[in-house]
Amino acid sequence: MITIPQYETLFSVYITAVALIPCIILCFWGKKYKVLDLAISVLFIALFLGVNSIRMFEFVGFVIYETILIYCFLLIKKKHATKSLFYLTMILSMIPILVVRISVFKPEIKDLIGFTGLSYMCFKIWQILIEIHDEKIDKIGIVDLWLFILFFPSFTSGPIARYQSFVQSFDEDIRDTYSKEYFVPGIKRIYLGLFYKLAVSFFINEFIMSKLSNEGSLYEYIVYMYSYTLFLFFDFAGYSNIAIGVGQLMGIKLPENFNKPFLAGNMKEFWARWHMSLSTWFSDYVYGRVTLAGVRSGLIRNPKMASRVAYMVTMLLMGLWHGFSLHYIIYGLYEGILLVVSDCWIKSATYRTVRKKKYYNLISRVICFQFIAFGMLLFSGRYIFDA
Repeated sequence: MITIPQYETLFSVYITAVALIPCIILCFWGKKYKVLDLAISVLFIALFLGVNSIRMFEFVGFVIYETILIYCFLLIKKKHATKSLFYLTMILSMIPILVVRISVFKPEIKDLIGFTGLSYMCFKIWQILIEIHDEKIDKIGIVDLWLFILFFPSFTSGPIARYQSFVQSFDEDIRDTYSKEYFVPGIKRIYLGLFYKLAVSFFINEFIMSKLSNEGSLYEYIVYMYSYTLFLFFDFAGYSNIAIGVGQLMGIKLPENFNKPFLAGNMKEFWARWHMSLSTWFSDYVYGRVTLAGVRSGLIRNPKMASRVAYMVTMLLMGLWHGFSLHYIIYGLYEGILLVVSDCWIKSATYRTVRKKKYYNLISRVICFQFIAFGMLLFSGRYIFDA
């Protein structure tokens, strides 16, 4: 069965551009039609997954299941708003991705379960459920819901938008601003993304990473660690730039995902620059809630300690979100520890003194990059966890 991976080839980007012509014409007239955007999104998801594939069958079942769950929660909450209902709904919404994650331990079924884009769809669904619980959302149109969850420019790997701002963006009049603020910047972002993804990351993978053996010598550890870190950035930032650019052509501004992450001077700053839409999601819906719950419950009376426990919990969950394999768990714990150490460091008297030194910014960035790169090595699972 023929499928077209999202943004992986020039041909796939060309097909995307051709399909967007109706949207672009309408945007120049200042019009944005949700039904048209939803139809295009469904078309491309079918191309990504394969129309008659098991993946498409699972995708349709997942969308129906989660849609029913959201509307049942919305309806029942209006009459019986309890925390137990919220927790039960969240657990039920997590069942599909938990099944997919557990299936990796069953070789006979792991290739038959799960589909591209599942993880990022889950983030959007959980966001909606949390905000229904917080009474920030009291009604949802079916077209709004499906368009938000299925919006194809960011379907595979984000960036992760927010429901309210996404839906409200369709009401904006962009007739006088589309060319300058959407179309031209969108074309530029797509070209930048193609350069990152199909040129720089391809070069790193083809001429450096693929030349390494699996012997695991110290030299290969070092070369792979740095090359994989750069490859991951250019590949993912390239994807994000294309996704943001395609969204702009459709008259929608998706959130930024990267802001010069390797210039970070500590790990807290790094996570404010790397995969920003994911980091912000975890900060808003996990870190902040764990911190507040720790203090309010009386389990952790010191707010600083509650914050640091929340860092560990948040990063461990982020690692588990990537998968239940050992290297993802170790990676999450490693990043959590680094965030705690960074938090202690930037709140210390020593930091306030040395940060004023002439070469502190340069030295801190060089040191921080070493920790970033080692984290990426852990994340990759290569060499260290191959056995």
